[in-house]
Amino acid sequence: ANQLLPQIKQTQQNKRLNMAIQTNETEVTVIGVNKLEMREKRRQRLNKNVPSSDDSASNSDSSLSASSTKSRRRRRRTRKTKKSASLNPSSEPGPHVLSLDEQMKYVAMDCEMVGVGYRGRKSSVARVTLAGWNGNIIFDEFVKQSVPVTDYRTFVSGITSADMEAATLTLEECRAQVEALLDGRILVGHALKNDLRALNLVHPWSMTRDTAKYEPFMQTRFDDGVLWPRKLKELTKLKLQRDIQIDGQPHSAYEDAMAALDLYKKHMKKWEKAMAYKINKTKEVQSVQVIATE
Repeated sequence: ANQLLPQIKQTQQNKRLNMAIQTNETEVTVIGVNKLEMREKRRQRLNKNVPSSDDSASNSDSSLSASSTKSRRRRRRTRKTKKSASLNPSSEPGPHVLSLDEQMKYVAMDCEMVGVGYRGRKSSVARVTLAGWNGNIIFDEFVKQSVPVTDYRTFVSGITSADMEAATLTLEECRAQVEALLDGRILVGHALKNDLRALNLVHPWSMTRDTAKYEPFMQTRFDDGVLWPRKLKELTKLKLQRDIQIDGQPHSAYEDAMAALDLYKKHMKKWEKAMAYKINKTKEVQSVQVIATE
């Protein structure tokens, strides 16, 4: 019996092999559902990592549109900044930095007056103040009056009878000293015509910077378009955000001179450009007139 067992097993295997050949059986490997899902997810991830040409084109277009949007926003912000700077005086350009030699070329002046004659209606210079570029006082003297003072105008000028009694400098001596100090220098002030007239002095227009006559500082008087000077108090508040000539307090010649100088400093670049144009035009006209007379 033991010798017949191997033969029986071999006979059974041969029968199964013959049956498989006759029925064309093929061995099928069954893959689980979970493995199929994992393969599909892996394939999708690989596809995402390799962008197509359409995707790259769309990405480039979106990046270009984003950059153009950013540039437009940047330009709008720049325009808004410039507009706010023109409307906001505090954001206007500040004073220029000059060398010591250049600073010596500038002097600011203001005069205080007293009233003489009938009811003090005629003005007479009683105090002259000159200040340098950095606020240093160059000259500050009371002027002795040759005629009786009928109105000290203390509420405005701050000058009292004691100041006039203590004054020793005559008008002629004051004029000579001020003229020497102004020689070859650029004179800065407000309504300088009145101060120069009171001192009986003349200063070249090309060397004068009057904040009352600078056109960008002026205002339209009526509907006729005629420019009218602003008060120094109004200009200082508008352009420098500073209060001067406070009601109920006497004026300070030094404070007024420095206010005019600070206004000039803040707008020096444009002011000097306008002056250079006027000076060149004047020279051209003078040269034409000289040629015409020859």
